[in-house]
Amino acid sequence: MPPSEFARNAQTDDPMQCSYWRHCAIDGYLCSCCGGGVHTCPPGTSPSPTSWIGTCYNPEDGNSYLIAYRDCCGMDGCGQCICIGTDGDLPVYRPSSSNDVIWCFGAQQSMMYHCTTAVLVGLAG
Repeated sequence: MPPSEFARNAQTDDPMQCSYWRHCAIDGYLCSCCGGGVHTCPPGTSPSPTSWIGTCYNPEDGNSYLIAYRDCCGMDGCGQCICIGTDGDLPVYRPSSSNDVIWCFGAQQSMMYHCTTAVLVGLAG
């Protein structure tokens, strides 16, 4: 059985929707709606060197996966497809699991936030 309400309603077909299974803990504009992809930054932006993590359930294969949410930086906010996923979100005192931080510090171009990717890291433990 899926572990959360998000997981019970997650879909695997459209990464331009908040209900896409990898978006369980995303917070921000979806790069897939902003000229990039679910795991790639749009042209003119660069990925932040750090990320927050989440564990998302894939209803297609019944497995949970570790997802790294990496902000794409260097341009103003995309303004499209805002999603706020809260599965596993923890307070800022545990920043590696908090989606409330702008993760563009240390970015190559600038600290301006544009959108967020959801990179599949691997099968969760």
